[in-house]
Amino acid sequence: MKRKDFLLILIGLLLIIVALSYVFDNTEIDLTDYNNNKIPQSSADLDGIENIIITKLYRNATITAYGLLSIEDTITFKNLNNQPITSIFFGIPIDISEDLIFFKATGISDNTLLSDSSSTIMDGNQMIIIYFDSPLLPYQIRDVKFTHTYKNIISYSFLEDNQHVIYYPIVYPLVPYNIEGEASAIFHYPTAATSVDGGWGIVNPTLSYISYDFDSIKDELEVDFISPFLENLGENKEALIHFIDNDNSKVEMEEVNREIFISPWGIIKVKEDCLLLNLGYNAINTFTLKIPKTATNLYVFDDLGEIQGTTIDDQGESNYKSVTIVLYYNRDTLKPNTNFEFNIEYDLPFENYVSLNWFEQSIQIDLLTTNYNFLGINQNINVIIEACSSINSITESPTAIIMSKGATTLSFLSETVCPLERKIVQFTFTIDVFDILLRPIIFILIISLIASIYVLVIKTRKKVDTTVLSTKYIPVNEIREFCSLYEEKNALTLEIRLAEDDAKRKKIAKKKYKNILTKNDLKIDEIQKEITPFKKVLIETSDIFGTIVKRLDILEAERISVTDSIALLESRYRRGRLPSRAAYLKLSDDFIKRRKKIDKTIDKLIQQLRSYLL
Repeated sequence: MKRKDFLLILIGLLLIIVALSYVFDNTEIDLTDYNNNKIPQSSADLDGIENIIITKLYRNATITAYGLLSIEDTITFKNLNNQPITSIFFGIPIDISEDLIFFKATGISDNTLLSDSSSTIMDGNQMIIIYFDSPLLPYQIRDVKFTHTYKNIISYSFLEDNQHVIYYPIVYPLVPYNIEGEASAIFHYPTAATSVDGGWGIVNPTLSYISYDFDSIKDELEVDFISPFLENLGENKEALIHFIDNDNSKVEMEEVNREIFISPWGIIKVKEDCLLLNLGYNAINTFTLKIPKTATNLYVFDDLGEIQGTTIDDQGESNYKSVTIVLYYNRDTLKPNTNFEFNIEYDLPFENYVSLNWFEQSIQIDLLTTNYNFLGINQNINVIIEACSSINSITESPTAIIMSKGATTLSFLSETVCPLERKIVQFTFTIDVFDILLRPIIFILIISLIASIYVLVIKTRKKVDTTVLSTKYIPVNEIREFCSLYEEKNALTLEIRLAEDDAKRKKIAKKKYKNILTKNDLKIDEIQKEITPFKKVLIETSDIFGTIVKRLDILEAERISVTDSIALLESRYRRGRLPSRAAYLKLSDDFIKRRKKIDKTIDKLIQQLRSYLL
């Protein structure tokens, strides 16, 4: 009666705590639109623009394998005015201004410079204003690095079973200043490209780039400098880049739904639902994405289960490691005009992103945790903060804040995301102490309840089993012989495995291994014949013994199947039928772990049989 009273009290206490959690934790939904909190645009002065010159210009552009164009311009400006200037202009052709998806300006020490798209139009170009962090004084020079990325300006076509890629580059930046010094440009193209044509540029097939040097056309144009907006370059200001690429395809990440789960208990978990779309003319069987360097427990899967053959390489960038997803291993290739939906999960180290101040936690994190080498159309990001009482501050306003029982969700939306883009957000919140302590208390009570029920059930079962066995005959001799023979059989099997490993490592001669194999196989066959009558007696004596014997038979069959699978995997690897050594080692390790688990279960069942001899 005391035990029953204890269980009733425990269940009642559990129900009271759950009810209190609903009373104190009010549900609230707060949809807040922050679109009006925009930083006002600055304006730039056009006075003295004719007295600004460019003394050095270097353009480094990349035509990516997935259809994006990324350009990095390093420009040295000189101020010939008698007064300082605070900003400079950079032109983007109006017809491709909508395709500009990312731009960023930095100084010589990689400090970020304020840049903004303006309504000023010059010579058919929309002006982007870049502001210096300090005024450029008369006759001083200043380096500016301007990075910009474009979509949909590279053309793809399919002709004579080949995918053709065409791009008409603007070789040098469109700026309202004279370029009076060195001017050069390099356009990188995919390494798999063939039949490369760079117009008046020089193709370097070894390094996969096309170079354009202003010095090479000076004599032809009879000019010593480039006038604003390339007006004196004539037909040479445009070039044609054309190549054939049958290994890559234009790919876009159509949609990403990302959840970043943050728990004050020290957990940051990222879950993503991704939809990949192939817009090119080639089928692709692998693609690469990047996750933070410190990420752990990566799991890539879809509706069919784990996508096997996924490899991780952390030898590249300092902040990221590359994840290569191989589709041909246990999925089909991504054909043109088809999509592929998959999921990824991984954990981030809590201490790298969170700082604590009593019951306040401050978190700084890049919401674009996973980086893709292709264009991302839509990314819906939900930051779910467990046990959050209130949001105290946030550096970037979310599209919505949803406060519900036990968690607060910050919703963000990013459109046309390029590989260079970052979305770093810092926010501070207060921990709900009652909520954070309630969960472990409930878990402790549930575990106590389950443990109490388990003890009652086990004790009841033991009484029933003792009663059943006490009224029946226990075949002591048969159990002893059966266990001894089975243990001897396991020892012979283990000896064969050890000899096989020694033979592979050339610790013993192959002839000696074959002798051990033949001798042990003969003994195992003899033991199998001897063990059959004892097995029959145990099955007929009791259902308990019969169940153990049948489980042993199933485990034995499973062990044989696993051993055959290891041999088949090794045979395929030797014949080069597997995609990589990493895949072979991973599968081989899984099979060996499974076989060890079977061995342990067999030993446990034998010991269970031996316990009846006591």
